[in-house]
Amino acid sequence: MARAERINHEGRILGPAPVVTVPTLFNTAAADAIVSAMQIMPRENPWNEDISRRSVLANSDAIIAQITSDLSANRRTLRPFYEMNYVLVPDNQPRVTIPFLDYPDESDLDGGPYPKGSYPIPSNMPIETWPRGTGNLTLQQWQQDVNNTGGDRHGIMVAPGAGFIWETWQMKLAPSGWQSSNGAKFKLNSNALRPAGWTSGDAAGLPMFPALVRYDECQRGMVEHAMRIVVAKSRREYIYPANHYASSIPASSTNYPAMGQRVRLKSGFVIQDNWTTEEKAVLRALKKYGALVADNGNFFSISVCPDDRFAANAFDHLSTIGISNFEIVQTTGATEGPRSVGAASVDAGPDQFLEAATNVTLNGTANVPSGNAAILWKVYSGPPGVVVANPNQASTTATIATPGTYTFLLSAEDGVHAVAYDAVVVRVTGQDALANISTRVQVGTGNNIAIGGFIIVGNTAKQVVVRGLGPSLAAGGVAVPLGDPVLDLYDGGGNLLQSNDNWQETQAQSLRDLHLAPTNDSESAILRSLAPGAYTVALRGQNSGSGVGLVEVYDLQESAQSKLGNISTRGLVGVGENVMIGGTIVTGPESARVVFRGLGPSLAAAGIANPISDPQLELFNANGNKIAANNNWKESQPGAIALTGLAPTNDLESAILIDLPPGNYTAVVSQASGALGVALVEAYHLQ
Repeated sequence: MARAERINHEGRILGPAPVVTVPTLFNTAAADAIVSAMQIMPRENPWNEDISRRSVLANSDAIIAQITSDLSANRRTLRPFYEMNYVLVPDNQPRVTIPFLDYPDESDLDGGPYPKGSYPIPSNMPIETWPRGTGNLTLQQWQQDVNNTGGDRHGIMVAPGAGFIWETWQMKLAPSGWQSSNGAKFKLNSNALRPAGWTSGDAAGLPMFPALVRYDECQRGMVEHAMRIVVAKSRREYIYPANHYASSIPASSTNYPAMGQRVRLKSGFVIQDNWTTEEKAVLRALKKYGALVADNGNFFSISVCPDDRFAANAFDHLSTIGISNFEIVQTTGATEGPRSVGAASVDAGPDQFLEAATNVTLNGTANVPSGNAAILWKVYSGPPGVVVANPNQASTTATIATPGTYTFLLSAEDGVHAVAYDAVVVRVTGQDALANISTRVQVGTGNNIAIGGFIIVGNTAKQVVVRGLGPSLAAGGVAVPLGDPVLDLYDGGGNLLQSNDNWQETQAQSLRDLHLAPTNDSESAILRSLAPGAYTVALRGQNSGSGVGLVEVYDLQESAQSKLGNISTRGLVGVGENVMIGGTIVTGPESARVVFRGLGPSLAAAGIANPISDPQLELFNANGNKIAANNNWKESQPGAIALTGLAPTNDLESAILIDLPPGNYTAVVSQASGALGVALVEAYHLQ
């Protein structure tokens, strides 16, 4: 089991890196799943910097007074405005040439011919305020600005895989194509700034995407970053991380805020219990991360995604908070605070399997160059009742009374740098695993033999029995079974470890003792101890024989510290008797989250000349009841499947993501058209 290493600056475990396969709009569950799994800007980036303990600027009161007096009396409160939205795009999103009409010299062309950019603009490109602020206009009508509404019309494209953000200002789909006033490209995984003096979609030259209040984070109860804030007037100066100003007020007028100035909600402000989840999420963030002055306008405002899932009153109370409840804090520079040398690091140790509830050693380590950091172990997830002996020591013990899966989070906080995190997963006996896997498939010759793959995860060797059956299938009604199956077992490097034609030739008594001896002497079996790693089993017919065969892998040590993990079988598939039938067992007592896949067209890239063109996947329980089915994977669960990193590469392939209670399960792959071809059935146990 892999350690959970993707942990964001808030100490939230992110899970697998998100994958975007189609342009995905911000106001969808699919987008929520993706952005929730993203580290948006580096952990030590200014947008993610905890400024709750930063000193108040000496002239904070004067700046707050100036910000207040620059606004009319009825606008001297915080205003949440539904403004910027975004679209998530795949790495291979086709590029569109877009002319930059006003600031091409300060724009990132990204391969486009001057004065034009080359940006990954999809057909469903959302423009600022859509859909909450656009009335009955369709997305395309708003793209075209059919009513000549004008305004800022920001556009934001995000490619999580490639790690880039593209942002535009005054973007519009004209008859000649897309156009905007400027364009800026930012790196999602870098603190690097664009050239000094360059504007962006924001007057401060800052990115907007990291600053937006999103639906997914509000539902979790905490906005995990700083926000962008707009003031009426600013001085002719910018401070890190801003790199552009938009003012005629002299820089010497220091009671006016500079672009990039950090604003914070005072810690003493009382957040009311009856306020909405969204309001609480925003206000907690304004105390911890604050907001960066990013533009000039007619309000003291922050930007909320115009997500139509927000209730009408989601942010109403924010407009009752006067500007006097805020303060200006001292900022840190490019090599100061969390970006300075000497950050702490921690290692929570390897994941563990235990055969019984007991005391577990949390063998973590902490490297603290400053010599002064708060060490803390906490239970991130798992059944209740865990007691950590000394949670303030990197190496300690914990008492676990109940079988289950536990995630422990180790942190080190020195008060200057971003908090260091690492996690360890401890799984106590009886936990879910895939065991005793099998696949029945038509076995041919050459590339059409049956190929089975499985992975052993953990840290110790495991005993398994691999069987290749054929003649005995006749008793189950198979008309043309494989007459004389031969098994070949390979390691992950393609090295042949062992072969067997007839099981009685070797290991016969051991197989009988295990009650796993095949019933036909022509069938094959291998008993072997295997170290953790990936393995392949080839099932073929002796003398180029063909027919329906069954390849099986039995886990002889289900409670051991190693488990059978992801499994797959490749073989000929058609209809009727020629469907591929894969079986697996989920051991208990907990459910297991499993992804099943039925692949065909993508096998051509691996040199398979006759892959099936349209695989169908059905999942049955031990009673033979169909519990799930899928033809094309994007028809259902596309966001959740993409988030696992296991999305098929071809839209015609099949996938099912499901939580399975302990029991026996069968996955059936067939060809929609009925033509015979090679397919692959897979089962992935998500850790």
